[in-house]
Amino acid sequence: MVQREGVGATARIIQRRALLLTRIVVDLPTLMVVRQGSKRLIGPGGEITIPAGGAAAIAGGRIFDVINRPAAGGIYEAEWLVCDPTVIAGFAADGEGAGRPIAEAMAIGAMAPDFTSAFDRARAAVFAGGDLPHMVAVQRIREVLGWIGHHGGRFAAPPPPSVAARIRALVSRDLRATWRSNDLACRLAMSEATLRRRLAAEGLSLTGLLADIRMSHALMLLQATDLGITRIAFDVGYDSPSRFAARFRQRFGHPPAAVREHVADRMTVQPYTDENTGISAK
Repeated sequence: MVQREGVGATARIIQRRALLLTRIVVDLPTLMVVRQGSKRLIGPGGEITIPAGGAAAIAGGRIFDVINRPAAGGIYEAEWLVCDPTVIAGFAADGEGAGRPIAEAMAIGAMAPDFTSAFDRARAAVFAGGDLPHMVAVQRIREVLGWIGHHGGRFAAPPPPSVAARIRALVSRDLRATWRSNDLACRLAMSEATLRRRLAAEGLSLTGLLADIRMSHALMLLQATDLGITRIAFDVGYDSPSRFAARFRQRFGHPPAAVREHVADRMTVQPYTDENTGISAK
């Protein structure tokens, strides 16, 4: 999992078991490429399935239920590329943003070899850091945006971030810190009462949001790194691994070890309806 300022971020996800993961937040515009297995994204506007060799362009600020299914007798493997909002804005300002704005997610079938190469080069640019000139790295992200446009979609310029998104950005920089409402209100230049009122208008509580930020980051670390579960618990702000595991199960319905399952089983994803969104999955 690597980030490059002003360019983007990328990670490789591996999962050995089919799991339903609910209310996954995609903060920024992302291109997800599935290498093995398949991904199912379920949102308020419908659902799409991405097979191996396909991709999905996902708008930022969206929430999905996700089912990652390993290939028969194998694993689920995917790579994602987050496009920095400044690159997207510049691409649009130059009149190169062809295609319709992506409302939630746009499925892309079998990717052309040149598209796959462009995606790989863009990921390499994020990893390269200062070894690759900034403008060259930006151009590689823009090439990916051009391919998304070729398939009929484009990432809209992101709106001003919500209070929840701003808190996610702040807390994600230091998940081990003890974040209190007065600290966050001060950082966001508002009173505690205003902070809580603004979050309530978004249907959120501060306690619930902080827990979700930590659990979402823990999920990503479980999928994208080889860090031990105890280390991940500490990294996201939990002194007790057992308390972390209980909170993780409460949030996602599975223990952390399920994401790291080393022997693929024949788990069946049961029919499910989210009481908050009305989204159904089979």
